[in-house]
Amino acid sequence: MNIRQFFARPTLWGALVLLSLALAACGPAPLGTGWPAVSLLKSTCGDETIESIVVAYNDRIVQVNPADGTPIVLKDAKCENRPPDDKGNLRAWDFRPTGGKQFYTTPVSLDNQDMLAISYDQHIYKIDTTLATATNPEGRTIDGYSGHSVTDMVADDKFIYVALNAKDVVALDRTTLDVKWKTATEHGVWGKPLLVDNTLYFSSLDHFLYAVDANTGTQKWKLDVQGAATATPLFADGKLYVGSFARQLFEISLDGKILNQKPTSDWIWGTPIIDNGILYVGDLGGNLYAFDTANNLQPVWSQKVAEGAIRATPLIIGDVIIVGARDQKLYWIKRADGTSVMGADGKPLVRELTAPILSDILLIQPGDGVDIPKPYIVVSTTSTTQLLAAYTLDNGEAKWSYNFQ
Repeated sequence: MNIRQFFARPTLWGALVLLSLALAACGPAPLGTGWPAVSLLKSTCGDETIESIVVAYNDRIVQVNPADGTPIVLKDAKCENRPPDDKGNLRAWDFRPTGGKQFYTTPVSLDNQDMLAISYDQHIYKIDTTLATATNPEGRTIDGYSGHSVTDMVADDKFIYVALNAKDVVALDRTTLDVKWKTATEHGVWGKPLLVDNTLYFSSLDHFLYAVDANTGTQKWKLDVQGAATATPLFADGKLYVGSFARQLFEISLDGKILNQKPTSDWIWGTPIIDNGILYVGDLGGNLYAFDTANNLQPVWSQKVAEGAIRATPLIIGDVIIVGARDQKLYWIKRADGTSVMGADGKPLVRELTAPILSDILLIQPGDGVDIPKPYIVVSTTSTTQLLAAYTLDNGEAKWSYNFQ
């Protein structure tokens, strides 16, 4: 594997991340080399609907109560709490397959009772969301493929789409998990594919953005984005938006033509977000950008908001943008000009955590199954002693944190 071919004038942190994963592609990755994958899950146990945060990291998958950060209690088939352990503690929902498997990706929900999870070494498990057990305890590998999995799977009513970090994307039968088709790439796919109207869009380290028929895998087009790309494309108003390691942001038509492109100061790793016609995206130099999508991506503003890389998609809440960075900090930023929101003490509203923030921020809303008075945000870090942390939106008040037990 020629690592240099992946890069377009690499930054140090990005190069180290890519190098560590590329080297791990030949064998198991050591614990702590990845990042936590987090998502919200609605599941049903009897007549009760449960909303939980699912965290997949290192050797386990857990469910956490979004209201208070406590582990979801493990139930039996009758939806009653399992007997406590020998110390009298209720048992937590905790899935850990045998063989020291590791997880970089969040499970994909099949229905209100089951989800699919894929380990780094490409073992797929069908897991009961109540019982935390797999119907296939040994896991199902993808026939004929040895690549690893570092990005989320995508599901529709027929297929499960899996991107592999060495190269290629495959579609599996939703029921049997047999390979139904493959589409080839020259290098790895590290960003979650995007499914829109029976077309699958995905970026690759081979410098191309691909569009393939989701039913057959037949390539519709591929477009050179001038550098390695790890982001899931954003679809908005009939167009695609994606950044690359060429320090470029692209606006692309659905037939694969570049409509506009704008430079950034550093690599773009994450997916942009658009709100009210303004696109926001961060780069690995800690810069945050706003572009006007109604005016050929004309820059609205750019600001250096963090000392570390911004990998996650910014979260837009009203007039505020919340940004997590690799410098272990969470920033509250004004949408109008990218400057800091000031806290009650007259200083920039910033919260420091114990480890880098690499995953997207979750917005937790009050509602069915979530007993909180007002919305929270939840961020994850790479530290198992502060894996999740919840804060209020308005003033960054810490509400709870969760660590691996």
